[in-house]
Amino acid sequence: MKKYLISVLFLLSACAFTQQSRFYRLQAITDNLAISSRKISIGVEEVSVPRYADRPQIVLVDKDTSELTVSEFNRWGEPLTSSITRVLADDISSYLPNALVKPQNYSMEKFNYTISVEINKFDATINKQATLDAWWTILKNGNAVTRGRTTVSGTPTQGYDGVVNEQSKLLNEMAKQIAEKIAKL
Repeated sequence: MKKYLISVLFLLSACAFTQQSRFYRLQAITDNLAISSRKISIGVEEVSVPRYADRPQIVLVDKDTSELTVSEFNRWGEPLTSSITRVLADDISSYLPNALVKPQNYSMEKFNYTISVEINKFDATINKQATLDAWWTILKNGNAVTRGRTTVSGTPTQGYDGVVNEQSKLLNEMAKQIAEKIAKL
C-alpha cells in the first residue's frame, strides 16, 4: 500500500509540473490602404502548405542546417491551411474594401474571381528569419487569368509570438500583391 501511495504521489507531482501548451493564430493586418473600390466577389480556395508544416504544432526551420524543430507546446489554434485561407481573405478584403472576399467553402459558390495558392515555404527561425514563398493563381470561371509568385521574408522578434506575427505580415504582403493584380483586371 505504501509503494502504491508513493507511486500515485509521484505521478501527481509530475502532472503538476507538466508544461502547458500555448496556442497561436495568424491574424489579418487591418490597417491597409484601399487599392480599388470595385464591387466584385472573390473566393479564396483552401491554401496548400508543405506537409512538414501542416500539423498542429508550430514547426521552425533552421535555415542554416534545414533542421526542423517541432514544438509540442506551441501550437496552431486551428488547422494551418484554414488559418492561412481565412487571413488571406481578410487581408485581400482590406485592400479591396468594396469587394466580397471570403474563403470558398462550397464548390457551388459563384465568384467573379477565385484565388488558388500553393505555398512552397512557410518557414521561420526565432530571432533570425521568416520566409514565405508561394505561387498563386487568379481564376475567372475556372480559367487562369494570371499567375504570380510571392517570395518575401522578414525578421521575427523574440519567441513564438514574434514568429506568428511576422508570418502574418508576410501573408499580408502576398495579399497586397494579389489585390493589386485583381485591381488591374
